[in-house]
Amino acid sequence: MNKKQIFLQLGLVILLGALCVFFLARNVSLEAAIEGVRQAHLTWLALAAVMLLLSWLLEAAVLKVMVGKRAKLGLFDSFYSTMVGQMFNQITPMAAGGQPAQLYVLVKKGVPGGSATSILLMKFLVFQVVLVLSFSGILIVGYGALAQAMPQLKLLMLIGYGVHVVVIVAMLLVVFYRKLAEKLAYGILYPVRFISKRKAVEWKIKLGGALVDFHEKSRQLVRSKRALLVTSLLTTAQLLLFFSVPYFIFQALGAPDITLLIGTVFHAFVVMFATVVPTPGGSGAAEMTFSGLFQSFVSPATLLIALLFWRILTSYSTILVGFFLILGESRKKIRRVKEKAVEGVSIRRRQRS
Repeated sequence: MNKKQIFLQLGLVILLGALCVFFLARNVSLEAAIEGVRQAHLTWLALAAVMLLLSWLLEAAVLKVMVGKRAKLGLFDSFYSTMVGQMFNQITPMAAGGQPAQLYVLVKKGVPGGSATSILLMKFLVFQVVLVLSFSGILIVGYGALAQAMPQLKLLMLIGYGVHVVVIVAMLLVVFYRKLAEKLAYGILYPVRFISKRKAVEWKIKLGGALVDFHEKSRQLVRSKRALLVTSLLTTAQLLLFFSVPYFIFQALGAPDITLLIGTVFHAFVVMFATVVPTPGGSGAAEMTFSGLFQSFVSPATLLIALLFWRILTSYSTILVGFFLILGESRKKIRRVKEKAVEGVSIRRRQRS
């Protein structure tokens, strides 16, 4: 994805979010919104930010555990890779850009391509399984409140569950059935034959070697029972912290009717549903689902302010952090190139003298 595509996707995220905010703001006076923001308790907002930060750190810890001794990956590198992936998740449909972006970063950080691919696939598989199981557990406790807030719950649940289950099954097939993975990969390469038969053969050979390496690394990860258990527990904690963010936001706005259980259940549903909607970062669907669930508990002004704080924290801050980390890495590379150039000039001068 080039810079033009990134800014186009980012613009779409902001546009969809702005349209949803405009729709919700039609019955809210500007004075009421401003007063609501002024009266927000900063301590509760800070706690919401802390929950989000901890969820990012736990995701970075998951990546660190999965990489293990396969490569030397520092804590900052794990966090950097995580935030780059989070950023691209927010600006691509169905979070499709996060994995390739993380793969690029890990390879650049010295993780072998086959290992990096299998690590990210297993990490994503663990995340999907834990997401579905966590939501199922949360749903058992809070189904009544969720069904009351959203009458069309059954249909939306069917869509959310259906897509996530299909993704999990497809990933399991790719991991455990090598021949099927090869057929799918070679099928994607087949059109290349019409352009260049030589290229098609070359790419098929390279792809075959990569698939062998991928499946070997995947089996090693599957056999690492302890690593899978630890990453599953860390991912569960990560999701629960992330799901709790709206509760702290609503407490900051003085909405006692939204308990920790309701906030967690509703946010879990938003994540389950919005991530399967084919818009960048689930934009539009996330805002409308969020407002549809919480609107019966608070006033229109409080709902609008909560939505703004929620999207700023969970989406826009993620994009900003990822962007600035990428910018910082780019500046480091430029500085290293300049230092090497200066060093080269110094060496040549000494040789001449």
